[in-house]
Amino acid sequence: MKKTLLLLFISTMLVGCSYFSNADPEPLHPLFSNNETKYSLLVVDEAGDYEIGNEWLDENKIYNVQTVHGRNSVEEINNQYKFIELEKSPAFVVFDTKDIVFKTYSEKELIEFLQNH
Repeated sequence: MKKTLLLLFISTMLVGCSYFSNADPEPLHPLFSNNETKYSLLVVDEAGDYEIGNEWLDENKIYNVQTVHGRNSVEEINNQYKFIELEKSPAFVVFDTKDIVFKTYSEKELIEFLQNH
């Protein structure tokens, strides 16, 4: 009986562990993407001029962005995430799973980059 319970317990643990190993890994940083085939986008817009979300992505035929993070303060972003080093607003920063892959202050340049990568 003890061997059966032990075998059942070990089997349950193996199945449970294999389930979690197939899940998307947590990104190294909260702004990074957790999907190897999609980007994460940070939009810093102090004036409140940009509504970048699913509708904007669809209108611009952008299908490689999984997450959009919106913030309204360059100073707050620079204090919280010193490696981003923003100069002004609006600012658009594209991340993969490990680093910044593109940074611009132009919506047009952002669209071009995302459509071509």
